[in-house]
Amino acid sequence: MMIPKLLENETISLQGLSMDDYERLYQVASDKNIWAQHPDSDRYLPAGFSTYFHKLLETDQPYLVIDKKTNKIVGATSYYQYDKSNKKVAIGYTFIATKYWGTGFNSILKNLMLDYAFTFADQVIFHVRQGNFRSQAALVKLGATKTNSYPAPADPTTIQLEYVISKKDGQLPPSNSFFQSH
Repeated sequence: MMIPKLLENETISLQGLSMDDYERLYQVASDKNIWAQHPDSDRYLPAGFSTYFHKLLETDQPYLVIDKKTNKIVGATSYYQYDKSNKKVAIGYTFIATKYWGTGFNSILKNLMLDYAFTFADQVIFHVRQGNFRSQAALVKLGATKTNSYPAPADPTTIQLEYVISKKDGQLPPSNSFFQSH
């Protein structure tokens, strides 16, 4: 089990998610464009979001993503499938408001999470469906390597891809470079 921890940097605050956050997070998630390439493209609707939200709550450490400049919720993310004995953890269930796409915000978010993950894990895994090209490109940009593909557990008619960033591989870009120069 992971110990809940507040994570933050100059740009983002990751605060533990609770059932009380449902309505506030749904206000962000109700944008149909966020889910356009996702296999569960109905997450912008109340029923689809409810399923997502409850799965997110069941992960090892779900977070609200807060923009520190506005102090507003702009998305959610999580650590899940923590494997202490093999020193692995997955990062996922992530979405951010479309306003933040293409701004570097997702990279800042993922680097914040990677920095913390590498204090207790040697490998971070990301799962993404084959048709979600936006997420695949973002992972490659982070330095992740595609290591596996297989029928998705939630829907065996689709293919799930697995990307990995390993601490020992030196793939992780310098996470604090953004904050040192801006």
